[in-house]
Amino acid sequence: MAHFLPFTSAMTDAGLALAMEIDASVNAKIWDFLLSGGVFMGFIAVCSFIAFAISIHRLMSLRWRAVLPPVLVDQLERAERTFRQGKAAELFRFLDESDSPVGRIGCVAMLPEHATREEAQDAVEATAREEVVRLQTGLSALEVVITIAPLLGLLGTVSGLVSVFATLGESKDVADPSAIAAGIAKALNTTIGGLAVAVPTVIVHSFLQKRIEALAARMEILIGHLLNAFHRNGGAALYERGEINTAQRDLPMAASDDAPPELDDEIVLGAFDAGEKSRRS
Repeated sequence: MAHFLPFTSAMTDAGLALAMEIDASVNAKIWDFLLSGGVFMGFIAVCSFIAFAISIHRLMSLRWRAVLPPVLVDQLERAERTFRQGKAAELFRFLDESDSPVGRIGCVAMLPEHATREEAQDAVEATAREEVVRLQTGLSALEVVITIAPLLGLLGTVSGLVSVFATLGESKDVADPSAIAAGIAKALNTTIGGLAVAVPTVIVHSFLQKRIEALAARMEILIGHLLNAFHRNGGAALYERGEINTAQRDLPMAASDDAPPELDDEIVLGAFDAGEKSRRS
C-alpha cells in the first residue's frame, strides 16, 4: 500500500492544478463576455443587481410566517370562541401588537365607529387594498427590469453590428469571414446578457405575484371570520359594555379637554363690532 501513496498524492496535485486552471479560464471568459458588451452590458449588469436585491428582499418579506403569523392565524380562527368567552379585549390587544398586515386589518375590523357590519366591511376592504399595495412593493421595479433588460441587449447588439459593418466599409482589403463572425458574435453578447437577466426575473415576479394572491385570499377568509364573530357578539356594543377597554390607544386622538373651544363666528363678529363702537365713543 505504501508504494501507492506517491501516485495518489501526484494525482491529487494534478487534479487541483487542473481545477484551478479551469476556474481561471472560466473567470477569464466571463470577464471577456462582460467587457465585450461595452456600456450596454454595464446597464444590464445594473439591472441584474437591482432585480437580485429586490427579489431577495421580497422573498424574505412575503414569507407566510411574516405576513400571517401562525399564532395570530390561530387566534383569528378561534375568534368566535374568544368573543363568547369575553376575551375580546385580549384579542384586540393581540392584533394591535402584531406588526403584520393581517393584524392591522383585524384592528380596523374591530374599531367601535363601525356601527354595522357593512361599514366595517367597507373599512376593511379599503385597508386591505392598502396592505396589498404594500405587499406589492418592488414588483413594479421588477417589471421595468423585465422590459428594459432585453431591449438594452438588443440595442447593444444593433450598436455592435453597426460598428462591425462600418469597419468593413472603411476597410479596403478583402474582409476576413472569421473576423466578421467574431464581431457579430461579440455584438450578440448583449442580447444574451439581457435575456439572461430578464428570464429569471420573470420567474421570480410570477412567483411573488402568485404568493401575494394566495396571501390576500387567506387574509380575506380570516378577516371574514373575525368580522362575523365580532358583529354576532355585539360589535360596537362591546365597547359600551366595557368588554374592550384598550382600543382607544390606537384610535385617532380625540380633542383634549384643555384645548380651547371653537368660537362661533357670530360671537366673534359681535365682539369685534362692540370693540369698534367702544373705540369710536
